[in-house]
Amino acid sequence: MTVRNDLATASDLVWPAAVPPEVAVRTVARRLQPGVDLTARLYHHPFLGMMFLCGADTGRLRRRVTAGPILAAVVVDLVSGRAFLSDPWNKEDFTTRDVALRAVTAGSPEGTTVAVRGPAPRLTEAEAIEAGRALLPGLLARRRRLDRLGAARLAGPPVQFGKPNWWVTGRHGERHIEVVVDALSGRHYVSSA
Repeated sequence: MTVRNDLATASDLVWPAAVPPEVAVRTVARRLQPGVDLTARLYHHPFLGMMFLCGADTGRLRRRVTAGPILAAVVVDLVSGRAFLSDPWNKEDFTTRDVALRAVTAGSPEGTTVAVRGPAPRLTEAEAIEAGRALLPGLLARRRRLDRLGAARLAGPPVQFGKPNWWVTGRHGERHIEVVVDALSGRHYVSSA
C-alpha cells in the first residue's frame, strides 16, 4: 500500500447531495424573520474513507472459540482529524464533482446554485489512517466483550472523497448570516448569524 504524504489536491470523487438547495434554504429561513434573501452554494468537505479488518488476536493459543473478524468502515475528516464509524460504501455510491453540481443545478433557476471551494485538507493520509485506527479499539471492544481484538489492518486502499454541504448565506439589515447545512442529512450548523 502506498501512503501519500500530501492530500492537498482535491479528490474528484464526491457523495451526491441528497438534500436539494431549496430545502437547505428553507431550513435556515424557518429560523429567521420573513423576507431574508438567502443563497445556497454547494461545497465538498474533504474526507478519507477506509475499511479496516479487525479480527481476534490469532498469534496466541486460546482455549475458547472466538468471534470472527469484523469489517469496520471509518471516515476521517481531513480538516479536523475527527474519525467516525460509517456504513460501508461501494464505488457506485460516489460520483464526480461535475456530475454532482449538474444534478443540483438542473432544477434550480440560472445562477442560484454555485459551487464554492471547500476547505483544504490539513491531515496527511498517514495521519488520517492513524486517526481511523485509533477509533476502533474502544468502539469495537464493546461489541466483542471478552474477545481481544487483533490489530486493525486496512482491507483495501483508502478513498478520498468530498462530503456535500450547503453554505447558506444572506443579510438581514446589518446582520450577516452564514449557516452550513449538511447535504446528506439536512442538519445545520451556524457559522454566524
